[in-house]
Amino acid sequence: MDVRKELFTLADAQYRDFHKKLIPGYDENRILGVRIPQLRKLGKKLENDDFAWDYYEEVMLHGFYIGYKKLDLPERLRLLDVFVPRIDNWAVCDCAVSSMRFIEKVRAPFLEYLQTYMNSEREYELRFAVVVLMDYYMTDDYIDMVLTYLQNLRSGFYYVNMAVAWALSVAFVRYQGRVLPLLEAKNLSREVQNRTIGKIRDSLRVDKEMKQYVKTLRV
Repeated sequence: MDVRKELFTLADAQYRDFHKKLIPGYDENRILGVRIPQLRKLGKKLENDDFAWDYYEEVMLHGFYIGYKKLDLPERLRLLDVFVPRIDNWAVCDCAVSSMRFIEKVRAPFLEYLQTYMNSEREYELRFAVVVLMDYYMTDDYIDMVLTYLQNLRSGFYYVNMAVAWALSVAFVRYQGRVLPLLEAKNLSREVQNRTIGKIRDSLRVDKEMKQYVKTLRV
């Protein structure tokens, strides 16, 4: 398959103009304008990862290849070693992670691998770790570890803090009794605390009374 040819065929200039606004600061010349559902469909048909990394959509396809292709864990980890450091925007990070359902079957060994990114000093490597924890480790077995990590993570990176707030709001819906004390203690950074509360208040799965209460916990 000629991946770039496929991408150029699917490219939509109007969608490109819209989508580039969602990833401010990204080089718009690297965006072709292929919609995510089309990229996912193409990602599921990839036979190998022998294609370029020049365009936004190509980078995302490398992530989809890791997620959708039937590979053994060592091979996935080898490919992640190449892919994760190349993530340079929130959309590639989040979309790629959402395709990596294989993690559900290998949570323990994958968590050991993830430690490198959980301790990274790079913005999108940290976001990758947070989104993986949110998507695949919000379970009874791992929730305490996840919450400990999230509340202790101090980052000056905007997209990391947004991911932490998002993850805490997701955890709040599932484990309110564990997350509410964190908000009441007000030990999170101001940005994370307030954005977490904002996301909780936006949730359709939190009742009106609780939304009113968490609003009082803003700092």
